[in-house]
Amino acid sequence: MSELKAILSGRLSGNEVRALAGAYFKEDLFQLLFDPDKRTSDNAAWVLTHLPKTADAWLAERQNILIDEAMRTASTTKRRLIMNILERTSFDPDHIRTDFLDFCFNTILSDEPVGVKSLAIKLAYMQSVHYPELLEEINATLRMMEPEELPAALKHLRGKMLAK
Repeated sequence: MSELKAILSGRLSGNEVRALAGAYFKEDLFQLLFDPDKRTSDNAAWVLTHLPKTADAWLAERQNILIDEAMRTASTTKRRLIMNILERTSFDPDHIRTDFLDFCFNTILSDEPVGVKSLAIKLAYMQSVHYPELLEEINATLRMMEPEELPAALKHLRGKMLAK
């Protein structure tokens, strides 16, 4: 794993990331997600986003750990990448983590970058879809966002989610 850590501690290209996603054991990459070095952990998250679809079940088994890290990390890049990974998992309606749902709702109205806000909207919806009262809450949250003040990507996603 020290070879992998050395690779992840440097700059990577998209081609290198795709190659790493297929060449190393997922568990080694997952462990490096928690490395104290920001670049190493951000790069580990980036590589994990490129795992093949066949790894989705493996990622789902680690959903709670990923949720904890998304809420805890100070790295906006890592948060966005982990939320991207979480979008590949499904949320069991009987085991919704209210702390993460609250985190998503708070992130929607925060100063986070557009990418993080967009993922927060999608993840909040994925968790709320089985509960009419939660869908009402996400609709109310989205309606609080002033469309004329939103970047195009958020404006489009807001309209798309409100139409659901």
